[in-house]
Amino acid sequence: MKNNEIVLIGDVIKSRKKFNPEEWNYFHTAIKRINEKFALYFKIPLTIYSGDSFGGICKDPMSAAKVILAIQEYQKHQKSRIVLIEDEVSFGMDEKNFLSLEGPALWKGQEQMERLKKSNLFFAARFNDQIESMTINTILNLVLAIRDNWKEIEWKIYHNRESNLTQKELAESVGVSQQYISKITKSSKMELIHEAESNLNTLLDGIHHKLLHHQPKPD
Repeated sequence: MKNNEIVLIGDVIKSRKKFNPEEWNYFHTAIKRINEKFALYFKIPLTIYSGDSFGGICKDPMSAAKVILAIQEYQKHQKSRIVLIEDEVSFGMDEKNFLSLEGPALWKGQEQMERLKKSNLFFAARFNDQIESMTINTILNLVLAIRDNWKEIEWKIYHNRESNLTQKELAESVGVSQQYISKITKSSKMELIHEAESNLNTLLDGIHHKLLHHQPKPD
């Protein structure tokens, strides 16, 4: 029985313009920060290749989703397309180098990326279960599309759920009125985003446990 991996492949959107050293330094720094903060989520960390592409192997679907959401946040000044593939990596896992990998997951990922480039979407997943793939695609594309034009204030409100600050305290900390915080929370669909991410985590947790159940047992 083949041992599937969760392969993540990304591509910066509209990056073929005049070379901008500051822009590319920002890109490399963002990928480095993600690799450091989410090190435990990877089997093989993100590697930049072909100038504006990147790829890595995630430990499980939930880890991959958290990395994808982080990529959007850490690359606020750039936009990326990302594909997620569940399939076999035939060679190279022991080397821990994404550029050494070979197998169906890699070429299927590139095929999926070419299809994604012809759409207006940010993300596409291809898991063995078609219904799961469609559901993940819908939820993640919804979340990524809504968050696409967020400014710094939206991100602060988004992360405020992780703290104990009230809306009034948050407003005072960023120098705006409580009414403005309430207005931004509604206009940025904050509650919808949190609900969608919660539902996505529940779905991905179920997929992860199913993958563990079907993994080949060692001799």
